[in-house]
Amino acid sequence: MRRYETILIAHVDLSEDEQSSLIARYGAIVTGQKGILVKVERWGKRRLAYMIKKQARGFYILIDYAGESAAVNELERNLKINDKILKFMTVLKDDAVDPAALEKEIAEAAQKTEKKEEVKVTAPETPPAAAPVESPEPEAAEIQQPAPEETTTDVKGDH
Repeated sequence: MRRYETILIAHVDLSEDEQSSLIARYGAIVTGQKGILVKVERWGKRRLAYMIKKQARGFYILIDYAGESAAVNELERNLKINDKILKFMTVLKDDAVDPAALEKEIAEAAQKTEKKEEVKVTAPETPPAAAPVESPEPEAAEIQQPAPEETTTDVKGDH
């Protein structure tokens, strides 16, 4: 069993439900090919480096899984025929993967997300005690530097 990572760029105008069904479908393809789905991350909307199918922005999704090459072939076949997918790339992360170690990694990740959710739920909303007294001089970290402007250079070297 090998470990793979597939990054795909979907149309930016997909609704949350369409994104969820897209992720569920591709997760089902991996598990249907006797693979193990380790994690799925939604990286969000980002500007593309160049236009892809007349789109300047895309929604990035990372699928991390383990399986045989048949799982990769089937996943990529389905990605190719879906018009909502602008581009995808699959990378081999590891040649030999222990399924027990993967299960342990998945369980640890699930525990971390549960703890984060518990902290969000159990942490009471506390109003700010008092507004801090502002000093007349802003601290060095608070001073905002202007962004460097784009400059054009002369190709010929004339000054």
